[in-house]
Amino acid sequence: MSANIRFAELLPKLLDKVISDEEIVELHSLVATTPALRAQLVDHLLLDTLLEESLGQEPLTALVDLVGDSSIHSSSGIPGAAKKQLRVESSPINRRRWPWFSGWLIVAASLLFAVSFFTVPGNREAFASASQIVQAAMHTHAAPIERIYVVEVERGEGSQAKFEFPRDVRVATQGDRFWVQMRGGREWEWGRNAEGAIWMTLGPRRAVVVHPDEMGIPLRHIGDVYSLNLETLLQNFLKHCQLEMSEGPADTTIIVATPQRQWSNRPLQRATIEVDRETKAIRQLVIERDFERSSSVTTFTLVDSRLADESFYGPEGHLSAPYRIFSTETNGSRRRELITSWFGPMSEQWMKVQETPPMDAPSTLGVKE
Repeated sequence: MSANIRFAELLPKLLDKVISDEEIVELHSLVATTPALRAQLVDHLLLDTLLEESLGQEPLTALVDLVGDSSIHSSSGIPGAAKKQLRVESSPINRRRWPWFSGWLIVAASLLFAVSFFTVPGNREAFASASQIVQAAMHTHAAPIERIYVVEVERGEGSQAKFEFPRDVRVATQGDRFWVQMRGGREWEWGRNAEGAIWMTLGPRRAVVVHPDEMGIPLRHIGDVYSLNLETLLQNFLKHCQLEMSEGPADTTIIVATPQRQWSNRPLQRATIEVDRETKAIRQLVIERDFERSSSVTTFTLVDSRLADESFYGPEGHLSAPYRIFSTETNGSRRRELITSWFGPMSEQWMKVQETPPMDAPSTLGVKE
């Protein structure tokens, strides 16, 4: 039996705490000789810790004592001051060796420094809880499950945007990918590809792709307001925002993210994240933004979960054969014409077109006036 297969059999037993001493020794041998398995083990242990409601001081102190007594404690990455801090703040306990933990705990000792940081008194403890919940939500939304959110948008006072937001909008998201269904005067679907271009359906047999450099302000605004790249968004909350816990229903946790610095041209003012305590899925996300000529409050509310249909993350899954997709290789004027014929005059500014001289006109390229 290969090491990977045996590791996959032993890991669930370890996490469920039903593993025998002999199996612990075997698992320790596997991760000691295979760096890739060691990395997987650390990842799973970290996730298992994040999904816990809390990590008490007593078990944390016992873990630090155990690592400190190990012959390889110098490679654990835990400063002596951190160990001392943990012992001072914790209540006295009997040193328990926890023999079935010892095999894998030393491998994961580097995790303890990150945990010990959040045991310092003050607002660090609150930040630790909030950041752990956000990280757990990231892991939940990375699973191959598509979640459907109903979207509501409110404009701020003094907004100059002319686009009327549809009343019925749903976003389907999986990790960092999403697609949007809009129902109003017209029913259409759209999304973004890996290059940041927006694709949109124009009826059942046509779709148009607009490159980021071609987007007019209204289309760019639509993309900014309705995009839901959850993985990137949550990562930015962790990196660039102050996270604070807030009171909410008993079965949810509320986290408010306030930017310490901006990271994109979509200036976030505040985000309120409501996380399900059991599943760690985001039940509701409220994003407040200020743009150059408008402000908005966008609320995403979870209404359904299902297995994802991969074809829906591109225009092909929303069209009926025979169909045609007008990509960026198609003349810009032609694509803008298709957009305005479907949505009407209000969409005329959705796409900027680089004007080109007529074929029979003399070229002025390279000529100085």
